[in-house]
Amino acid sequence: MAKLGANAADGFIRKPDPAIRLVLLYGEDAGLARERMILLGKNVVEDLGDPFNVAEISTARLSETPSLLAEEAAAISMMGGQRVVLIRDAANGLAPTVSGFLEQPVGDALIILVAGSLPPSSKLRQTVEKSKLGMAIPCYLDGPQAILGLIDRVLGADNIRIDPDARTYLADHLGQDRGSSRGEIEKLALFAGRDGQLNLEDVRTAIGDSAAPAIDDAVQAAFGGNPGNLDRAISQLFALGTSAIPIIRAAANHCLRLRQVQAAISNGSDMKSAMKSLRPPVFFKVEAAFSEQVRRWSGKNLADALDLLLEAEGDCKRTGAVDSLICNRTFHRIAVIAIRSKAASRR
Repeated sequence: MAKLGANAADGFIRKPDPAIRLVLLYGEDAGLARERMILLGKNVVEDLGDPFNVAEISTARLSETPSLLAEEAAAISMMGGQRVVLIRDAANGLAPTVSGFLEQPVGDALIILVAGSLPPSSKLRQTVEKSKLGMAIPCYLDGPQAILGLIDRVLGADNIRIDPDARTYLADHLGQDRGSSRGEIEKLALFAGRDGQLNLEDVRTAIGDSAAPAIDDAVQAAFGGNPGNLDRAISQLFALGTSAIPIIRAAANHCLRLRQVQAAISNGSDMKSAMKSLRPPVFFKVEAAFSEQVRRWSGKNLADALDLLLEAEGDCKRTGAVDSLICNRTFHRIAVIAIRSKAASRR
């Protein structure tokens, strides 16, 4: 089947198989799909805005006149060289047209289709995957490792060094959309300059994350067992348009930091030393609340909270439920655990 997994996709984009005539980029990360479309197209033409070497067809036009695909694929460039045919809003209705072209291809143009999420049952996706001349490439939202890799590649291009705690903070506060993440990292690269160095304060200042304080407030309210503050913080976050995934990941990271301090204390450290060992360090304004949570939360309760958060992130990616509802429900379940932990500590 002509389908690439996420790990092999970047290699193909850099050096496409010349036998492939049509590439389908699909998935919920529109920024990543656009980035791959540009990189793939530039293997063929220097400028995707060149009207002589690039033809762009809408799904609506192609639905009305299916022969346009073959006509544009066979057209000869006035400037010479191979051409690119772009369809940015591809949908399942194009499956018969795409199937006909792949069965009887004409010309030498590279055809690039960009679609949104397509399930395995999608006719368009199945058509491309089953053809020896087609390649289907998923463009899924970035996970933690992909985000760290993007940070390293973008900053590394200008030989910019970033402190480990600043790198972690940046990864935690970027969203999953490749386009917006790349934009924030490129802004940091301009801030640092070639051969520059970035520390934690630089990152906090440069990315201008207006949602970061509200995320911290929501996490503290959940793990501190304060539903009133939690409702206000969550409402503010979604009013800002914040994605659920960074909020959930911030809570999971907080959970792991609590466990890390507990482990250090179990190995003989005092609370102050154990908290100072964290990178990035605990913000001074929440040091008292953090230490209180270390004392009150049991290892089992932290494990249960982490399981809830991992399940919530999976539900946001896999189900059709509203992400904000999943996030809100999960944080309130954690707040209930926190309230019970407080009650247990008083007995």
